[in-house]
Amino acid sequence: MEATQEEADILFSEANYEAAEAKYSSVIKYEPDNHFAIFNRGLSRMEIEDYEGAYNDFTLLIKAKQNIRKAMIARAKCSFELQNYKGVLVDMNALLAGDENNMEALELRGNAYVKLFENNKAVDDLDKVIRANPNNVQALVNRGAAYARGRAIPLAVNDFDRAIKINPNLPVAYFNKGVVFFMSEYWDGAIENYNKALELDPEYADAITRRGMAKQNSPKYTINEACTDFKKAEKLGDELAAEYIKEFCKN
Repeated sequence: MEATQEEADILFSEANYEAAEAKYSSVIKYEPDNHFAIFNRGLSRMEIEDYEGAYNDFTLLIKAKQNIRKAMIARAKCSFELQNYKGVLVDMNALLAGDENNMEALELRGNAYVKLFENNKAVDDLDKVIRANPNNVQALVNRGAAYARGRAIPLAVNDFDRAIKINPNLPVAYFNKGVVFFMSEYWDGAIENYNKALELDPEYADAITRRGMAKQNSPKYTINEACTDFKKAEKLGDELAAEYIKEFCKN
């Protein structure tokens, strides 16, 4: 089985994750306690977006008390992708109880708090992450989102601007800034930032829908111009756009 393990490792190192996952599965079939193979199969499954399979692999390792910290981090990432945000909290609370300065765990927990609308807790965790690494763009974007949900508009805009300064090619930063301006009824600012997001990602359906909503509210645009955005976003599968079409677009 050493040759099979070696082949799996080579495939993994070459980022051929689908083939690596299959090869690690062959190894594990004959060596069910091969914890290295289980861990790498879990990582491979994450790369091919089989988050349930990866979650199960990391759970096996946690139960076997093997590579627990890395397995808990990885399982939390799977939980996040599966939208099991409370599961993220369970794992990260347990890990942080013994390692309170684990930045990766704090960031994962902070991101989960954002999704659960626990904005103050999100800001507390992400503050620590950003102090440790002021150039952590994703942490800035997520803290900005928490600030926005808590109606701390200037702080939210500041975080999005900091993220954009570090990485001007990040569509979500412009999108979130547009959302904040929309909340503030600053339609021109919202549209400008949605446009920037769409320059970077022309099929960003949420941005197209939100731009249509801003156009609908702005006196500078007609309902037909808003509906053009809604129809384009609907073709990309956006359900909110479909609702706006039913309500406002008769043609």
